[in-house]
Amino acid sequence: MLAVIPFGCGQNKNSFTDTATSGSIHIVADDAYKPVVEAELNVFQALYRNAHVQVKYETEDSVFKDLLASDSIRFAVTARKLTKEELDYFHSKTYYPEQTKIATDAMVLIVNNNNPDSLLTLDKVKAIFSGQDSTWINIDPKSKLDKISVVFDHEKSSNSRYIKDSILNGGKFPSYCFAVKGNKEVIDYVSKNENAMGVISVNWISDNYDSTVMRFLSQVRVVAISRKESTNINDYYQPFQAYLKMNQYPLCRNVYIIKREARTGLGSGFVSYITSEQGQRIILRAGLLPATVPTEIIKY
Repeated sequence: MLAVIPFGCGQNKNSFTDTATSGSIHIVADDAYKPVVEAELNVFQALYRNAHVQVKYETEDSVFKDLLASDSIRFAVTARKLTKEELDYFHSKTYYPEQTKIATDAMVLIVNNNNPDSLLTLDKVKAIFSGQDSTWINIDPKSKLDKISVVFDHEKSSNSRYIKDSILNGGKFPSYCFAVKGNKEVIDYVSKNENAMGVISVNWISDNYDSTVMRFLSQVRVVAISRKESTNINDYYQPFQAYLKMNQYPLCRNVYIIKREARTGLGSGFVSYITSEQGQRIILRAGLLPATVPTEIIKY
């Protein structure tokens, strides 16, 4: 049953003071995409000095609760579209949200620098998340590491939901899977625990111009994944944009903007910028696969 806080019957158009390039608005975004949203926002607000966009970064379930419940939220950045039930609710209030794909994201598996197992088949990945293989020795008999621990950013994050839906087919995680309080915390935990494997979005480790990203990459290793059992290293792919485009890296999902602004206000202006060539090139630099711009390979 969809539970939301009722909003008003309609927005008073005369009460709006923002335009496509000026004013002040609120949006919500999945915490998984904070690096790329911040990058887009910094450039947009530098170009349009009178534009002020307040972003609230949340877990996926909170993003949708706020999007449905609040008139003040102009749009959301998410890893899924609205469900039929959510769409029906909007339509019952004569709202017709626009859902625009802006990128393809990769779910990145990271391991400790002392973990030799940075090549995994998709079957082994499934075995880890399902609880069939709970030790690194089971994954690789030559491994000197023991029990596996898997760490997510948040309990109800889009990252954990993606793994549960795509890998476990809606099943439950084993007891050695747990959540911390953010993507930075995932990287920090993995960097300090040899047996750990973390799950994050690729935009946290892909901007080579960001000193924080470079520090993150020095602390962990990015796992390459093969769709088949193979001893050939060329069959294993890291989450480079070109490999997402060619469907060679298996753990990927789309990123959407869901806009509920029914007029050409600042929300529409910011969305137009993100989907423009310049905005898409910011997505490219962030390591996601843009919806419309040519791709490149960024080495980790």
